[in-house]
Amino acid sequence: MPAESSSRRSSGTSRHALVQPPRSGGVQLISVNSTRIAWILSILLSFTLCLQIMLLFNHDDFVTQMSIMENKLMEEIAYVEDIASDAFNAAQHREDEEEEESGAFKPGQRLVFDVEKMHDASWDESTTEQYSMEPEDILRRAGVDPSEGYMPQLSFRESRANERRGITVQKKMVELPTLEEIQSMYGSKAHILGLERCEAFRNSVPEIDRLMGPAGLFNSATNLLATLLKMNCVNSKRFQSKEKRYMNSFRTGILPQAPWGKHNPVTWRNIHSAKFAKKLLHQTDFLPIVIIKDPITWFASMCRHGYEARWWRTPQHCPNLVPNKYDKRGGYKKIGQGEIAARVKFATPYIGKQPMPDPKNKTFVNYTSMIDLWNTWYSDWHDVEFPRLMIRFEDLLFHAEETITKVCECGGGKMQKKFHYMEDSAKGSTGVHSGSAGFLASLVNYGNSTLRMKDIMRWEKDADYFNEHVDKELMELFSYAYLDV
Repeated sequence: MPAESSSRRSSGTSRHALVQPPRSGGVQLISVNSTRIAWILSILLSFTLCLQIMLLFNHDDFVTQMSIMENKLMEEIAYVEDIASDAFNAAQHREDEEEEESGAFKPGQRLVFDVEKMHDASWDESTTEQYSMEPEDILRRAGVDPSEGYMPQLSFRESRANERRGITVQKKMVELPTLEEIQSMYGSKAHILGLERCEAFRNSVPEIDRLMGPAGLFNSATNLLATLLKMNCVNSKRFQSKEKRYMNSFRTGILPQAPWGKHNPVTWRNIHSAKFAKKLLHQTDFLPIVIIKDPITWFASMCRHGYEARWWRTPQHCPNLVPNKYDKRGGYKKIGQGEIAARVKFATPYIGKQPMPDPKNKTFVNYTSMIDLWNTWYSDWHDVEFPRLMIRFEDLLFHAEETITKVCECGGGKMQKKFHYMEDSAKGSTGVHSGSAGFLASLVNYGNSTLRMKDIMRWEKDADYFNEHVDKELMELFSYAYLDV
């Protein structure tokens, strides 16, 4: 056996020696036939000339074929991206289902409701005066120490790049926004649409059957809203009931999302049932709390992770509404003309005996742009006539107590004696991205007018398109500021 190993090593060494470069200082001359090279060059030149003549007479056909090939390539790239996105979303879908079916709070969020010590939800102007929206006062009420700093928000790609390079991202020290700065962007009071319909909801649904929960587009903080409601509001009659049908994971009356799927359009109501809600009898027993977000910061969040939205984008150009030089690879050849289309993968509207939806059973809806998605999704909700509330994400940061109390009151719930803020990231993050650091980061990022505009729609044509096409009524109703051009 040792002899065989020695023989193999010897054989390997000899083969390796055959491909060694010349010794240093040596010159290796190659004898060539100059006539043969001349013939080869002549043939290549002749072939090139023939090709140019063919292109001259068939230029349009050639360009068309090349364009078809490029489009097919882009379709394949988009298909691969869809597969990767679907894999991520399927994993997220399973995590959400597990949480929804368990109905449990995340670690650190489990609370015991002492209904006897809870009070009827109510809010008036005298109560408002007790809750300053000064950033320091908000943090004090939330039990957050700003001196601890926070972690900067990174995209998935940036996080992976830092991991590969061994870069440890350091905490940022805090410079809190001023009250004037916050109010210049969002006004001085909470914006809640639909309070005049609350009585109609309470009168039409028996107290024990009343449910409420979030609906909203991706990246609109639906998880944050669900968490704040679960920690502070309860349907006391349902919670105390001994009937078997109420003694389930949703006995508090707070659902993690709308029964037809929180991200689905309002037209999906009553014709689609999310998996977790298959045992609910009447979707009309549910009061939707629709959460809307400043379209500028929402678009920036969508660039970091688009979830089920599909549109062409690059790291150099996103948010993107009008094609520029970076969008040529996406098939947008005319710089500064047209818009970048979008499509969204919503769950199919099946209910009853028809097939239940799953991650593979989805329906695409087309939009002219991402702003068209924001406009259409929320204007449809604005136009409905049945009871619903529409609230701003920003008010969960700067008017959390008022917003949650009024929402709870609308649904006929009772509030905890002491208001509870989140203890962990609403999206389930742990470590440096969780808890008070996450709340502090949100307060800084969304309260700072400079950060609101940082690296967002810097191209004039994007900004012009946004200001021209964003829904003017929604911007006015929720006091959102336009882009400075």
